[in-house]
Amino acid sequence: MEDLYLVTGATGFIGHHLVERLLDEGRQIRVLARDRSRIPETWHGRVEVVEGDITNLSSLTPAVRDVNVIFHLAGLINLPPGEEEGFFKVNLEGTKNLFSAVLASGQPLKRFLYCGSVGVMGYLREIPANEETPCFPTNAYERSKLEAELWVLEEGRRRGVPVSAVRPAWVYGPGDKRTFPIFSMIARRKFVMIGEGETWIHPVYVSDLVRGIFQCTRSGETVGRCVILAGESPVHLKDLVGLISEATGVSPLPLKIPVPVASVIAIGCEILYKPLRKQPPIHRRRLGFFLRDQSFDISLARRCCGYVPEINLPEGVRLTVAWYRSQGWL
Repeated sequence: MEDLYLVTGATGFIGHHLVERLLDEGRQIRVLARDRSRIPETWHGRVEVVEGDITNLSSLTPAVRDVNVIFHLAGLINLPPGEEEGFFKVNLEGTKNLFSAVLASGQPLKRFLYCGSVGVMGYLREIPANEETPCFPTNAYERSKLEAELWVLEEGRRRGVPVSAVRPAWVYGPGDKRTFPIFSMIARRKFVMIGEGETWIHPVYVSDLVRGIFQCTRSGETVGRCVILAGESPVHLKDLVGLISEATGVSPLPLKIPVPVASVIAIGCEILYKPLRKQPPIHRRRLGFFLRDQSFDISLARRCCGYVPEINLPEGVRLTVAWYRSQGWL
């Protein structure tokens, strides 16, 4: 009998690309969605939709029924100041709910794949970092993702459920709204560098990431462990900006803001915006993009999954800019 794949977070950036890949391969797919109206029309009749929420355990029973593989991508990334407990409610408790629903169903899984983030590692203690590098999360989002990853891996070992976790690096590509502002600001010559731009960034094109996620579920060597998925090599932030500038046909702004000045501005914005319960335009977590080196060793993914990134950074940037322009975003 054909495997049934459940995807949570299917309407998000990575989840959307994962479902599209599964559809291209003719897989049988079920998606968990809080709002059925957000399902793309092109999926109608091709994807089974179950309405539910990972924070509502009872709503997950029909979602996990008869599934063979679960791709758990749903999670919260941003919340207004003062509402950080929401990260734990969704990212940690939601993961526990989904896993508990699987156990209650009695359905034997071929794989439960949890999608985490390299952000859980915090400021890297070594470059390049690997799966054995100690994690030092710096904020509520990172702590919630790390706790969920550790919990589900341990619970999988304890319960005899084949669980794997992946930590994507900085993901970009067509359809990405999270990194679009960077492309947009560079294209409009409004991007101002904080610091000297020497920080390492390790991008991974979304189609490479999705292929790595799928390969991870096919490998017995990834059971009970996390795997970092990143692009072929890191790049200095200033060089990434240069590539995006070239693809959009502009020259980068020569302006730079010293890190101490930017830190004061970020703290000030956090204070001003906290009573409004809104995300400030700049905050200390966002400064991490400019200040935290991101460079990773992907040899484990190569060895265990046969993972090989196919889209190099210049090509990926060109494809992303072309898609943004085709949608009228740029």
